[in-house]
Amino acid sequence: MTVWLIRHGESLANAGSHTTGSATNPLTSLGTRQAAVVASVFSHAPDLVVCSPYLRAQQTAQPTIDRFPQARVEEWPIEEFDYLGRFHGKPTTAAQRASAVAAYWAAADPCYRDDENSESFVDVHARARRFLARLAESGVERVAAFTHGMFMRVVLWAILTGDTVPDSDSMRRFHTFRMATLIPNCSILPLVLHREQGYQFLSATTAHLPATLQSGGY
Repeated sequence: MTVWLIRHGESLANAGSHTTGSATNPLTSLGTRQAAVVASVFSHAPDLVVCSPYLRAQQTAQPTIDRFPQARVEEWPIEEFDYLGRFHGKPTTAAQRASAVAAYWAAADPCYRDDENSESFVDVHARARRFLARLAESGVERVAAFTHGMFMRVVLWAILTGDTVPDSDSMRRFHTFRMATLIPNCSILPLVLHREQGYQFLSATTAHLPATLQSGGY
């Protein structure tokens, strides 16, 4: 099985605009053009297109869905890791949320939930493991999964560590890993599932995007 993990295109939040929540954050015009390029680079049709329930991932997936109408399309819980629910419904920028983000990772409490709209690190790690298990059980050869940068990092972390339930030390190591791992908008991260070796991955790349369509969102 080959799985292409695809980060959504540039969103309003990536471009520095005010947003009121992660689920409804749409693509910019640049993100829309990036999504069209992604659809054009597949040399084989995916058997299954999986999409996050969040708007920017769905908008990124749509050109690929349009190009391959024979592919099965499913919505899976591969949305972004939302750990600061206090900001939902309030128009804020990434810069305005930066101090709260820094405090969250400094605390390194894997069970902490900001409010009823938030996940803990334990929650998102379990969700990533369920995603990998569901992929393995899907019975298809090629999957295109349109998702989000932080969730992609958590998936990689679950593969690399083999942890079942992360503790504070694991969360701190993940924070170092996430800061060192760049996953630009519309980058594609191929996973290959081998019967004996399990999941293996290649580095994410935006080589398929012309320079005029690349953005700096990580």
